[in-house]
Amino acid sequence: MKSNHRHMVLLLIIVLVVTVAAPLGAQPAKNFFEGKAITFLVGSSAGGGTDLTARLIARHLERHMPGKPRFDIHNKPGAGGMIAANELYNLKKPDGLSISTLNTGALFATAAGNEAIKFELQKFLWVGQAFDDAQVVYLKTSTPYTSFEAVKKANREGKQPKMGAQALDHTSNVVVKIVEQIFGLDFQVIPGYPGTPQILLDIERGALDGRAQGIGSLMSTRKEWLKSGYIKMLVTSKKRRDPRIPEVATMEELAPAGSKSLLNALYAGQNLARSVILSPAVPADRVKIWRDAFAAMTKDEAFLKEAEKLGLEVDLIRGEEMNRDIEGTLRDKRLMELYKTIASAK
Repeated sequence: MKSNHRHMVLLLIIVLVVTVAAPLGAQPAKNFFEGKAITFLVGSSAGGGTDLTARLIARHLERHMPGKPRFDIHNKPGAGGMIAANELYNLKKPDGLSISTLNTGALFATAAGNEAIKFELQKFLWVGQAFDDAQVVYLKTSTPYTSFEAVKKANREGKQPKMGAQALDHTSNVVVKIVEQIFGLDFQVIPGYPGTPQILLDIERGALDGRAQGIGSLMSTRKEWLKSGYIKMLVTSKKRRDPRIPEVATMEELAPAGSKSLLNALYAGQNLARSVILSPAVPADRVKIWRDAFAAMTKDEAFLKEAEKLGLEVDLIRGEEMNRDIEGTLRDKRLMELYKTIASAK
């Protein structure tokens, strides 16, 4: 009898513990973010395209997150955005209260075996990509390099346009190198800039002749350059002409036969540009909250209007899709070898 009594008491204690604990287990998915602050790491200096799009996202995503947490921007420029990615990946507490931007350079850096990387790319958890951010290669109109033919002529004379870049494995270098290979040109890429503002300043000073830059980034940072004719845009990396700059031809239009692999490599990597990520091991219920809120933001009228005003083209890719894509890309050995070759070219 005493044994049965002890068993009954033990059973009642277990039932009581489970009953009390159940709401606590459900709380993170429903109320976790209420009253919290989100750390948003931005892998660029203030005032650049990555910074501007991150701040746009933070302003509007705040409304769609349960509990309306506060977003705090922390700029972490350098190494083509790798400093921010490294910090996020190595958080001691992956609780979902920190996010970061990630750029195409992370993929090229992974392929090239860049020692600055302190992460495994496929282990990040993508929140999503909000913008179609294809690149445009441009040069100052005051330089002698205002067409591919002009660049070729200068190359024959031993001259190279000076192009600014954040790192060898950053999009600002990689796109220029792909243009070189496809069109038989020769540019002098000068890497090491902490962000877009510093590159643009050196273009204005005359220390640089041009660069490759995201179309949305260019629109939001130097739209007046387009209106005044200060720069000449040579080509874009979009598959079809961009309605914002319809006069500029695409690489797809101009590329000679045999360029398909290079173009495919560019397109596969381009979707990472300005994407938003969480660190590995964030609980699945919180990841879903982030992805759903991010998707809802891209349909928000206020967000769409401000994006349009900045010259940004909204085109959602959900985080689940991005994780699947990056895993497939990393398994493609031929593609990764091509990325390594491009990212290592000087």
